[in-house]
Amino acid sequence: MAKFGIQVSMGQCRRAEKYALKLVECSLIEHYGKLWSYGHEILRTNPGSTVKLDMEDGVKQGCIEGCRRIIGLDGCFLKGVCKGELFCAIERDANDKIYPIDWAVVNLENKQNWKWFLELLIDDLNLNLGNGFSLMSYQHKGLIEAVKELLPYVEHMQCARHIYQNLQKRFTVDARKKPIITMLKELMYKMYNMKLKGQQWGNHVCPEIRDKVNFLKKTQRHYQVLPSGLNQFEVRGATDAYEVDLEKKTCSCRLWQLNGFGCAHSVASISFLNRDVKAYEDNIFSTTTFKKAYNYKIAPMNNSDMWPETNYTPPLPPINRRMPGRPTTKRKKSTTENTGTHRVSKAGKKIACSICKEIGHNKATCPQRRPQKLNVKKQKKQKVCVKQNAGHVKPFKI
Repeated sequence: MAKFGIQVSMGQCRRAEKYALKLVECSLIEHYGKLWSYGHEILRTNPGSTVKLDMEDGVKQGCIEGCRRIIGLDGCFLKGVCKGELFCAIERDANDKIYPIDWAVVNLENKQNWKWFLELLIDDLNLNLGNGFSLMSYQHKGLIEAVKELLPYVEHMQCARHIYQNLQKRFTVDARKKPIITMLKELMYKMYNMKLKGQQWGNHVCPEIRDKVNFLKKTQRHYQVLPSGLNQFEVRGATDAYEVDLEKKTCSCRLWQLNGFGCAHSVASISFLNRDVKAYEDNIFSTTTFKKAYNYKIAPMNNSDMWPETNYTPPLPPINRRMPGRPTTKRKKSTTENTGTHRVSKAGKKIACSICKEIGHNKATCPQRRPQKLNVKKQKKQKVCVKQNAGHVKPFKI
């Protein structure tokens, strides 16, 4: 508007964006029609990948060598011209960040599609019946039933905050607005960027874990350490006490066993002996392990006009579904978002009058303005009285 001096509505901007995407990425039907060729190109450039078109890709070796055995499952709606839902399976790397394993695009979220996705995940990672793995997901009924059928021995946990508000909306927030092939490519670029970060860290503990341990070192001052053996301690706080065993790497608060790098009680016990906290951290948090996870590249691919031709029937984009009820006009806010107004509170702020410029009142209560109002009222009363005496009529206001 500033550059060209024209007025456009938000609807015009949205339609122009969709039109531009069609010009750049071709139409949605043509885009989905390239999926078979795209799958063949993935298999050619990245041998060992899994591509299913009923309609997926996984980074298996890095996940097996450099990630913890806790898998998170989530689904989110796709935005923009590409409709449907994106299923994601993720793990946590050595820096406690998201590591994508598998992802797939489906038309809707139900038991059948979750079962299909889990079957591919089981085949990719050799999960068998789930022994030795933990699964974290949200409470979608179809997903829960599919896990019961396919992974009866997995430890299935329900995440209280929905995998921290849809994977903190960092992993798919931008990519999910784009056409399907562009979206899948953007999810792959994450691997390269994380590999570059890991090369700058040296042979130490990953920075995210180091920051968390440094925070624990600050909180340890609230605890008193009482030794009861060579490696056994009772750590007392103001209202609580915990048993710490440095030899077994356990604390009765159970946080050390869960996170692998310690709690305030374990850090206090280690510091009591003047030992290095790093020696008690799990090897999974080392930069060496982090580099193993991102050591396996996703090979580059040719442009779409050089992909191999296939004889398969081109797939069509998902049909737009109209949900029951009146469509919502406002986005549903997360429980962690601020639902109040965004106005800054004026509590404690000194107010200055815009008439007399003095502090302590505003123009509505300014003493310099009151006489003007009183004079106007007196003038009106005088006019009413004059009219009454002259014509002996009912009073009326001017």
